[in-house]
Amino acid sequence: MSLPVPPTYLGPRDEPPAAEWVDEVDPEPLPELLPKGTRVGIILAMVSLILLTRFGLNTGSYGLNFAVPVIYVMIFAGLAKDRFNLDLPGLILYTMFIGVGALSLLANLNLGHDRDGSFASLILLAVLYLPFVFLLRPFAVSREAWMWAMRMFSNLALFVAVVGVIQFCLQFVWKPAWLFDFSPLIPKVISADVLANSSIYTGSAYKANGFFLREPSAFSFLMAFSLICEMALFKRWVRMGTFAAGLMLSYSGTGLLALAFGLMFPFGFKTAVRIGIIVTVGLILLLLFGDALNLTFTLSRINEFKSESSSGYIRYVAPMRLINEMIDSSAWTAFVGHGPGTIFHAGRSYEFHDPTWAKLLYEYGLLGFAACLGLMFYAMSRSHAPVQIRATLFFCWLVQGGHLLTPENVLLIYVLLSMWPPPGSELRRRFHGSTMPMTTMQFEEKGPYG
Repeated sequence: MSLPVPPTYLGPRDEPPAAEWVDEVDPEPLPELLPKGTRVGIILAMVSLILLTRFGLNTGSYGLNFAVPVIYVMIFAGLAKDRFNLDLPGLILYTMFIGVGALSLLANLNLGHDRDGSFASLILLAVLYLPFVFLLRPFAVSREAWMWAMRMFSNLALFVAVVGVIQFCLQFVWKPAWLFDFSPLIPKVISADVLANSSIYTGSAYKANGFFLREPSAFSFLMAFSLICEMALFKRWVRMGTFAAGLMLSYSGTGLLALAFGLMFPFGFKTAVRIGIIVTVGLILLLLFGDALNLTFTLSRINEFKSESSSGYIRYVAPMRLINEMIDSSAWTAFVGHGPGTIFHAGRSYEFHDPTWAKLLYEYGLLGFAACLGLMFYAMSRSHAPVQIRATLFFCWLVQGGHLLTPENVLLIYVLLSMWPPPGSELRRRFHGSTMPMTTMQFEEKGPYG
């Protein structure tokens, strides 16, 4: 009986079809997420916005933070090298906002209602918000690159937190004149020259201001925001404890309000549990260290909202009173405002501050208010950041101070949130009729920008 004969090999036509190649898995993080020039620009901008707030390009009447020229150089160089894109919806919203500002200035100057409008204020507004029209071109690892930027921010914030804690403790053994305010030592030509209350006494000690920041309230917000970022992204307990210590030693309600607001997001059961844990820990700390550290000083400031001469009333209550009294001074002021730079020309019997929302409504009216919020909502919505990070920055910018023309707040939003390509916009390629992400091998061959 003959054995079965194996089939004769007739050549390549008889081979089974080769398996189709699919996207390879990236086994480890890419060594280079961004071009060197962009990375340097981001780091220099962060250093300027966090460590160099007392420094600036002094024009005689205004000290412009060094982050402004740094960011413009980064954007223009990026446009030349095809690393940045012009964002059309952002451009439309920006043009509407600045257009309302120009209309407000012209209307008030020519119709004679308020001739104190400032062309320089409008120019500064245009300069600070123009970067929001530009964002990085989409690339394959934009999420990883953004996380790198947030780590750089956290490192700088940690450095300021440690310096702030040391500053607070050092005053009990050595308190030179420059420990809480070294601005008199800065040459005039590079001084931001902003009136600030750097040295505030609590009754037993001076509030920590992080040494580099102008006021304890700014240090307080930086600590609260850094704590929110750490909780949302990294969850490193030592850092969270350090940020909490800095927040406590600032004795400022600004950071506590920002923290309370940020902790409400995202809404849900876990958020309620998290808030409950933090409140419980805060009460325990108050019971254990309240007397030693005079923590009741911060809590007692809740009563400030009832007194016209208090900081709380001036910051949060008086602006509402001003808008209620002045928004409809004439037929057009409700719509286009009294003109750029005019809010402090409103003569009132009470003192008031200029939080962003009040300055927008008073100087640019309902139309300017809507256009500006539309621009900022849009610019922040395209971010990789979790909602609590976006909400905390937006809350501070809108409510917690006169930040409409403050580079340290406006441009921090741009660098941390709005300059990055939106999630889901990474480069893709066509393969066998389907869209697939760019692989590590392709990224390394093409680079982050193709």
